[in-house]
Amino acid sequence: MGNPQSPPHRKADPPSVLADTIRNPKSEGGLELISGSVEETQAIGERIGRLLRPGDVVAFFGELGTGKTTLIQGIAKGLGRDPEAVKSPTFVLMREYPPGPPCTKAARPGDHYGRSGGAGPGPPITTAGAGGEAPLIHIDGYRLADARAVSWLDLDLMFSPRKITVIEWAERFTGALPEQHIEVRLSHVSANRRRLSFVPSGDRATEVVAQLQSAISATLGGGRNPHSAISATKVDDAPARD
Repeated sequence: MGNPQSPPHRKADPPSVLADTIRNPKSEGGLELISGSVEETQAIGERIGRLLRPGDVVAFFGELGTGKTTLIQGIAKGLGRDPEAVKSPTFVLMREYPPGPPCTKAARPGDHYGRSGGAGPGPPITTAGAGGEAPLIHIDGYRLADARAVSWLDLDLMFSPRKITVIEWAERFTGALPEQHIEVRLSHVSANRRRLSFVPSGDRATEVVAQLQSAISATLGGGRNPHSAISATKVDDAPARD
């Protein structure tokens, strides 16, 4: 789906200084990242995918062109799926990707994030996380009229404890999400940069976000690397969610 009003998430700018630190006023234990390219967005998703387990639900909020599908493609890769096979199920509402042969496509020479001049030296991620044995459910709520339409869906199937579920246009699922879930809110910063805000609900979701923050910080040498646009900030003492 395209949107002429929204700037596209294009290829990376030349290496630049990290974006300023960002605060997340919404949630204790929340995390905000700045991605500077499609590759970095997908790499963040890959990190998330390696942390997910059966029963986890990740809900994506954001307007067209903010990188929701790109992030989910990265999650699929982190779960051992082929990211190129992941498409938004806009017209069918839901797709299920069963476990299959692991994705072994190596990143391009350079770093963890698949591009030279990226986050830093290190081996590419080519193995799936422990959740790779679970089916991946991919839902796109774009064509649902509102939250009332969700009440007609088989939520037990969508949020199965034996599967991992990711939802685009989760705004349509207000009030229907399980108690334990991760909200990911994406927004434009510039033509290439995206802000990714992670808001966990429940102990398991908080654990995943904390692990993501640790993985990103370790890769970036504490979140400050002059060769990557990714910036990581975890908020431990922010006020509770509204």
